[in-house]
Amino acid sequence: HHQPTKMTRPEPSQSYKASQFEKVLKSNIVNKRDLRNISWNGISDEHRARTWKILLGYLPTNSSLSGILRRKREEYRHFTSLYVQQYPSVRKDNDQQLIKQVRSDVQRTAPHIALFRIKRVQDSLERLLYTWSVRHPASSYVQGINDLA
Repeated sequence: HHQPTKMTRPEPSQSYKASQFEKVLKSNIVNKRDLRNISWNGISDEHRARTWKILLGYLPTNSSLSGILRRKREEYRHFTSLYVQQYPSVRKDNDQQLIKQVRSDVQRTAPHIALFRIKRVQDSLERLLYTWSVRHPASSYVQGINDLA
């Protein structure tokens, strides 16, 4: 007696959506409008990180990803090393003011979430926000930008 094997298939809409993400994300130049459109009703775990990085402008839309990521990481290390190396006594007045504002905002960040009360997390957030502010002088630091982190 032979029983037919029951085949299970992924839900068609999920399968189709996954193929849409694959198609858009694997192209030589990612079309941000197409990526935004297919992201509207949700992004799978598999594609979420890369999709958000592209939509937020952190990753390029072309395929020269590895060189750009390497350069961005080197820039971040450079700016964070400047932050770490500068002791309060040698910082310029505007740097001291910036750090004071950032530190104040970090203390107010999501007080109801235990993660943001951990000293190591607060230090990382402070370094990140300081680095972002120094890296984007035209925007400068404004109160509340900590919510973006």
